[in-house]
Amino acid sequence: MKILVLCTSPGLGGLELYAEREWQYLQQAGYECHFVIAGNRRLAQRNRRRSANIFHLSRNSKFFPLVNALKLARYIARNHIDIVHMHWGKELNLAALAKWFSRKLFRHRVKLIYTRHMGITRSKKDFAHAFSYRQVDMMLTISKQVEKEARTWLPLAGDQIKLLYLGVADKTVDKPDCNGLPEKTKKAQFRVVLFGRIEYGKGQHVLVEAMAQLANRKLNISATFVGQIMDDDYFEKLKQSVKKHGLEKRIAYLDFIDNPMAVMPCFDVVVLLTYCETFGLVLVEAMRAGVAVIGTDAGGVPEIIEHHKTGLLIPPGDAGMLADELVKLYDDADLKSRLARAGKNRADREFNSELHFNKLEHLLTAVGE
Repeated sequence: MKILVLCTSPGLGGLELYAEREWQYLQQAGYECHFVIAGNRRLAQRNRRRSANIFHLSRNSKFFPLVNALKLARYIARNHIDIVHMHWGKELNLAALAKWFSRKLFRHRVKLIYTRHMGITRSKKDFAHAFSYRQVDMMLTISKQVEKEARTWLPLAGDQIKLLYLGVADKTVDKPDCNGLPEKTKKAQFRVVLFGRIEYGKGQHVLVEAMAQLANRKLNISATFVGQIMDDDYFEKLKQSVKKHGLEKRIAYLDFIDNPMAVMPCFDVVVLLTYCETFGLVLVEAMRAGVAVIGTDAGGVPEIIEHHKTGLLIPPGDAGMLADELVKLYDDADLKSRLARAGKNRADREFNSELHFNKLEHLLTAVGE
């Protein structure tokens, strides 16, 4: 069975890194696996020294996705691909057209699997979406929340939609090297971190607001943002807010980190503050790294965090509640340790990469037969 993993997203985050891990895993498992990514973007830069079974598509095509769909269909047929597995919602038209072209122009049949990483907020049963979704043979959803949305809003049969939780490998190091952290982070007694793209939906401003509320409590606490800047205007407003509240000595910024689990143990708590995260892979990483977590009580996050058992949940956008929960962990080291231990036990058991990829292999094999 020959598999093509498709991810032309320009960013670099959980979705893109998952696609890369899948490609690497399937190769190691003995499959001929190809990786199609956007040229001159961060995934391409990460894999610039690798050439085997990597195909670059330009996202600057004037007639995108038509031209790129033809290129992709030709690549699929030439390499006798059996299954295309796509991950980014914006490339559904590309994948659907490529599948159709491969059959109509090159007489090659291929199956299309779509892993839905994002939530679905409206019906897509209209005529405009009908062609693309007719090309999908199976949809994998990363949480029960997304599965429910897919069954409600998409023109797919019930047996075409499957739940498959994501999993992560334990890349925690025995002795994390915290020397590379900003000085203002290292000096703090209690360290909070938010991993994620710098953009409004990730909720960095909520943590700034919570830190502002904590400023008068004389707590030795810092907050660090780690991630790629996706919205320059939002980042500028974030810095202005930090300055307005006099938090320059308490809040630091770092670019994307390749292996976040190696530095997560340098922090006391990892927070995820998106307004409706479909899953929350960073929470699983933090839990497997043995770090306490706080997440928003929305989307797929409650499927990961059991409130007051394996972590803490707060309403989306509630800076006051976030501040209170941070104080709770700051004041009660035993509670913080207990949540971290329970979280690690659950993540090790239910969200490990070996379990995930074993299930994925079975699903790919079933579709490919």
